[in-house]
Amino acid sequence: MGPTPETIAQRDTSRDGLRNKIESFVLTHGRPVWGFINRQPWLSRIVNRVIVNDAVSKAPFRPLLLSTSADYPSWSSLTERTWFSRYLPPKEIPNLPPVADFEHLYVTKPSGPRLSDRSTLLFPTFAQWFTDGFMMTSTSDTRRTTTSHQIDLGQLYGLNDDVQGALRALDNERGKRGRLLSEIVNGEEWAPRLFDEHGVRNPKFNALPAPMKMPDTLPADRKATLFAFGGERANSTLFTAAINTLFLREHNRLCGVIESANPAWDDERVFQTARNVNVVQLIKIVVEEYINHISPYWFRLLSDPTPCYTARWNRENWIPVEFNLLYRWHSLVPETAIWNGAPMPIGGARFGNEPLLRDGLGIALDSATKSRAWCLGLFNTAEFLRPVELASLKQGRDNRLASYNDYRERMKYPRVTRFEQISGDPEVVAALKRLYANDVERVEFFVGLFAEDPPERSAVPPLIGRMVALDAFSHALTNPLLSPHVFKEETFSPAGWASIAKTSSLRDLADRNLPNGTAGLRISMDLPTHLSVA
Repeated sequence: MGPTPETIAQRDTSRDGLRNKIESFVLTHGRPVWGFINRQPWLSRIVNRVIVNDAVSKAPFRPLLLSTSADYPSWSSLTERTWFSRYLPPKEIPNLPPVADFEHLYVTKPSGPRLSDRSTLLFPTFAQWFTDGFMMTSTSDTRRTTTSHQIDLGQLYGLNDDVQGALRALDNERGKRGRLLSEIVNGEEWAPRLFDEHGVRNPKFNALPAPMKMPDTLPADRKATLFAFGGERANSTLFTAAINTLFLREHNRLCGVIESANPAWDDERVFQTARNVNVVQLIKIVVEEYINHISPYWFRLLSDPTPCYTARWNRENWIPVEFNLLYRWHSLVPETAIWNGAPMPIGGARFGNEPLLRDGLGIALDSATKSRAWCLGLFNTAEFLRPVELASLKQGRDNRLASYNDYRERMKYPRVTRFEQISGDPEVVAALKRLYANDVERVEFFVGLFAEDPPERSAVPPLIGRMVALDAFSHALTNPLLSPHVFKEETFSPAGWASIAKTSSLRDLADRNLPNGTAGLRISMDLPTHLSVA
């Protein structure tokens, strides 16, 4: 299967910073103490507040001075949200080699791909699906974004009323209120098809975005398996389609329990209340499963919004261009997944949901869990994703991002002075020295992010982890649905409020929405214990 991640030589940690070292040591040692804290709700909420505030304070608070609209502050840079914001001003790094010269950075080593000792395929699948809901880049201008900057389940419901209206049943009959359109196939609930059996798009769904990057030559029989979803990337792979399906089923389940408890409510109120619940349940899963999976800490982070109620960082969401790029976790995705016990090339799982429809949602989630992710880093990208790595590097240059060292400094790490302080892998060090003319100050943001060695028990390298944490907390916990005057039972209904309280993982949703629950299935971003030991 390939080697597990091992640092070939010890990385030089002399430029990690004393405070960072102490903080890391405290949070990654003393497991029994952290276990005790995790079991005390009142104490864990206090500690959670301290950790969240500390994570967000590693960078400037919103609103940021600049956006990708111009090199200087303006009314547009502070208000026009079709642009990405940016943490640092544009900067030219002179005499960089051509993008094509970096291709070898993404080729796996002769010894084979490095396998994650932490993550299943469900982790990068969820990451892709989740970020595709609020962090889409315009296809005509990579400085612009087409999404709302909010965690709003846009990948399911769409980004405007026209798309949402096309996806809704819009039926005020008792027992049908609030639902999204769906159909039953082989005893399971699915979204309706976007194309018919001849590969012709259903005109009922003309308002929906076309599946992004779907090949023009995609055969009609594969088109006929694609779902009518609000997100343009939700059909990208059958695994992302599976997660979108899970949230579709949860929406319709919520409509049932909310309508039953509130028979006087009309279709619109049932729909809006179910969506509110579904979005907040997603936020809980993001913090309590996804962020905890990324983190090497023994403390279990909570989706408690109260730390932001009086915080200086509680401002309207606006995704930075740097956050858009640091989420290009292509090297986590393996060449081959295990589908229902048999190998399946991931490249062949794109834009075709026939195995999902045939074998069921439970098999899809279980298969993603039984497939081991690769390790995030250089020299470790599946062949079919290497062109996307180079396109991401080019996007960073097109947006004139500052250097890797500039971003380290902005995120309260000391600047590195030697390549050996980035990685302990001699091949990584040698490649960076060659590409950047032996000048560590010229290392680009996108390359430096993935050149770093991941810490023990962490799913991602340090700078990525720090930036994901600060943006995740400052974007997720400031969601309008979590504000103090909104986050209460009457917003979600007693039935919805109870559902929120019972949700902290994808498995919780699966238990409620698979024909036989999760009996006999494993649904987790974490590798089982026997695989977690290198």
